[in-house]
Amino acid sequence: MTTNTTNVAVPVAQAQSPSDLANTFGPTLFGTELRVFLLVFTLIVTWGLAIATWGYPALIIVALCLVPVMFTVLLLITVGK
Repeated sequence: MTTNTTNVAVPVAQAQSPSDLANTFGPTLFGTELRVFLLVFTLIVTWGLAIATWGYPALIIVALCLVPVMFTVLLLITVGK
């Protein structure tokens, strides 16, 4: 008989350090969707702060960096992948 022990939670009284609790409850509290949202939110806020600090150069540099990305996306769409 086999048992699945991958989702067994460590009780708070048995936890040796805060990292034990983070490793146990982290994946359940912070799912993939939340991590992606936080990444996108952080990038947008960072870009906004860069625009507020340096003005148009920060806006234009990001747009110029996205040109090859969009060119690749359009090529992939055209090829059908």
